[in-house]
Amino acid sequence: MQTKPTQSRLFHVTMALTLMFATEHALAQPGSKSVRPANAANTANTNNGDVVSLNFVNADIEAVMRAVGQFLKKDFLVDPRVKGTITLTTDKPVTRAEAYGMVLTALRFQGFAVVENGGVAKVLPEADAKFAGGPIQISSGTARSDGIRGDQIVTQIFRLNYESASNMVNMLRPLVTANNPITVNPGNNSLVITDYAENLQRLGKIIAAVDTPASSETDIFVLKNALAVDLAPLLQRLLEPAAGGAVDAGQRVTVLPEPRTNTLLLRATSPARLNYARGLIEKLDVPTASAGNIHIVYLKNADSTKLAQTLRSIMSGDTSAPTTTPFSGSSGMSTGTQGLGTNQLSSAPSGVPNAQGSSSSTLANPFASSSSSSLSGGGFIQADAATNALIITAAEPLYRNLRSIIDSLDVRRSQVFVESLIVEVTAEKAAEFGVQWQDLTGINKSGTNVIGGTNFGGTGTNIIGGASNIASLGQGLNIGIVKGQINIPGIGTVTNLGFLARALETDSNANILSTPNLLTLDNEEASIIVGQQIPFVTGQYAQTGTSSSVTPFQTIQRQDVGLSLKIRPQISDGGTVKMQIYQEVSSVVNTGTTSTVGPTTNKRAIQTSIQVDDGQIIVLGGLIQDSVENGNSQVPLLGNIPVLGNLFKYQTRNRKKTNLMVFLRPYVVRDENNPIFNAKYDQMRKLQIEAQPEKGSLLPDMPGSVLPERVNKGVSEK
Repeated sequence: MQTKPTQSRLFHVTMALTLMFATEHALAQPGSKSVRPANAANTANTNNGDVVSLNFVNADIEAVMRAVGQFLKKDFLVDPRVKGTITLTTDKPVTRAEAYGMVLTALRFQGFAVVENGGVAKVLPEADAKFAGGPIQISSGTARSDGIRGDQIVTQIFRLNYESASNMVNMLRPLVTANNPITVNPGNNSLVITDYAENLQRLGKIIAAVDTPASSETDIFVLKNALAVDLAPLLQRLLEPAAGGAVDAGQRVTVLPEPRTNTLLLRATSPARLNYARGLIEKLDVPTASAGNIHIVYLKNADSTKLAQTLRSIMSGDTSAPTTTPFSGSSGMSTGTQGLGTNQLSSAPSGVPNAQGSSSSTLANPFASSSSSSLSGGGFIQADAATNALIITAAEPLYRNLRSIIDSLDVRRSQVFVESLIVEVTAEKAAEFGVQWQDLTGINKSGTNVIGGTNFGGTGTNIIGGASNIASLGQGLNIGIVKGQINIPGIGTVTNLGFLARALETDSNANILSTPNLLTLDNEEASIIVGQQIPFVTGQYAQTGTSSSVTPFQTIQRQDVGLSLKIRPQISDGGTVKMQIYQEVSSVVNTGTTSTVGPTTNKRAIQTSIQVDDGQIIVLGGLIQDSVENGNSQVPLLGNIPVLGNLFKYQTRNRKKTNLMVFLRPYVVRDENNPIFNAKYDQMRKLQIEAQPEKGSLLPDMPGSVLPERVNKGVSEK
């Protein structure tokens, strides 16, 4: 078997002999050009009449590209990953362009491609050719050749005029080489395809044939008896296939009602489907047999009770429709008898305009005609809450006007999800130091004796309280001198505490974070409370019975104390959210003593109206409180002595700093698949998984409940 260097030398000798033979053959026979294909002159711009016969049999790819490069006067850079052999032979001499095309095709069969960039032709695996650069062409519908060979990697941008680029990808993806990409740019409705030039020309013809204006028939049908808004949904269901069936684009018919003129707009992809729809309309547009003019309208989103009241107000010209009222400050949790939830806000039905402030005392009746007297004379509008439907008795022209109002108001209302952060940071530092003296030895002696001492502070800190009960001394460092016990007449035996020194320093910090979240409909109030119910004495009296016995009696009112949040959002057309907010944080003061009138509560409340963009964080308000208290008790004159005066002093220091801030961030929710809800659900499920007890060898495994895993829509039933 020959070694690789021997094969390489043999290859070069064979190539040189072939070139010499081809050149001599071309010079000896001027008519040698007849052996070339008819299009050889078009594919070889550098052709000077030189031809070559290719005879490569299991030749190394790198050696072949080196020899071809010398013949074509082109520099080839071979990727180290390009390995293998190639077989390429010709029965008759070919031109340079033809030889280059045959080499590109042979490489393509081996899974390799050639990319020309900057005067260098790079040979690399086909999967990496799209990253190595190459020619870029921009066209509208068809691919251009521009002298590029068919086996060369090219990036083509197709700009579509009519068809959607996203829909076109599904059709073209199977026609593109597996290693080459096809992407969509939705911004300008274009396709970016990287593939071989000859395949791009084929794809360009397909795109040009598909990217044409849609041929659809449109017709207008004026109804005489039926109502357009009632007939359109029925007709659409008749023209579409049964539930679950696929809708063929070639058989689709679109039906749109126009309430103002009581007409139907029809659009079909074929005249046959349009004629079929017109036939159905003619059969359905007939007078009704009943003369009662009773209509039933089933609502999808609006409340039938509120909407019936709105329609009756419009028909009668009544301007006293209920209007939205702001929050009342007395609705807080710790004031009076109105706890959270007891002071409900009166709200207007969705879509009812506020007629207050109008220059006219009565609203102009748009139905002031002969048909309006029919409704006021014997017709009515009644709501059926069980089926959420409206029962309307009215003449046909009046019912059409009412139906247009109903369709405008019966729309799905957006919702607002409000995230709130209530952050309270409290830091408190206190210190005390003092020395107290006491001499009680003269109490049990006869005659005249002297007793005395210094006494500072309250319960738990003064020396007299400590003498009566050593256990009553407070926390900190307590150092004293005891001289037995003394019997005090009328009091009893107490400890003879002659000296007491106290020192104490405290440092406490509190970080409270509350994150109440609320979801509510547009222009509807929502509230949340997290707290306790504390009893408050509201009255007491003593009742005297017939037997002269006194029966005491008290009345108690329980109030909510804790965290409260009330909001009423209103979404504007521009995407901003206007909110009425009432936020309150209340707590019970720990005084250490029981009051006969009830506990004392702290209250921090904010009531405001704001306007904020969707998803924007705002700061409602806050409290920054910094209080410093200094106390200095001393014996006159003795306490002023330098250094020694500290033996006759009692000093206290206390500093408390409180920071309270309230943050809000509203999100407008317009559909059910909202990423905010999914993120909250996943967060809670993760916390439940992390809270599961670890398995132990001594204790039984008792796992807790965990929320089921989410699926695309809703929650799975795992």
